[in-house]
Amino acid sequence: MKRSEIAGLLTRLDEERRASGTAAPDGTTVRETAPDGSECRIVYARCTEEDAGLVIRAEMARADALGCTLEWKLYGHDAPAGMGDRLRAAGFEPEDTEKVLMLPVSEATAAAFQSPAYEIRRVQDVQGLDDVAGISRDSGRRNVAEERRQLELSLRDAPEEMSVHVAYVNGVPAACGRVYYRPGGAFAELAGGRTRPAYRKRGLFTALVAARLREAAARGRAHACVDALPTSEPTLVKRGFTEVTTTRPFVYEPAARVG
Repeated sequence: MKRSEIAGLLTRLDEERRASGTAAPDGTTVRETAPDGSECRIVYARCTEEDAGLVIRAEMARADALGCTLEWKLYGHDAPAGMGDRLRAAGFEPEDTEKVLMLPVSEATAAAFQSPAYEIRRVQDVQGLDDVAGISRDSGRRNVAEERRQLELSLRDAPEEMSVHVAYVNGVPAACGRVYYRPGGAFAELAGGRTRPAYRKRGLFTALVAARLREAAARGRAHACVDALPTSEPTLVKRGFTEVTTTRPFVYEPAARVG
């Protein structure tokens, strides 16, 4: 893909980030907040060299006052340079860097992910969420109970903004994945792809990507995006996804929660 095309995708990505949450009163940050207020994520920030430290301290103070976990989702093309060093110095813990991949959505692009046929269900009830939690636990995920609780709240309060899919092998929940849809947006954001160790390398991951891409196409979304770790990136890129930037979460836990 040409550099100009990637620049255009980054522009669209930033537009989506700005529209995906609530802007701070001074306009410096855009936040997404968990349904119960226990977590907050900075998905976009507009800082200068001069005010970056002030903005970081203000968001930390807000998290302290609310007693919520704060995640700062820093992208590779964000300004100013060195923001990751500033966040770390302020007390944020960095997590793994992921590559942001994008793909035009259509039936044709979904077909590139076809794999052996599996039963794939969209989660509609508590049993489905229990299946997701079991897959997550066996995959080594932390805080599984809290994640399940947040998913249940999201499905209850805004079911049109997220769907969760589970793939079954002979009736056993073997893999799962989510897809998010911002109301009025053009993107489908893929997330939460996990497979139980005993069922890996059977095409379940690609089958779930295909199912979510077909759903995104049916809902009229123009692009799919995903934050990919090294475990999933090769499969996605091989089938058409393009890297446009990187992203890295930096997490701050208020003293009240740590204690």
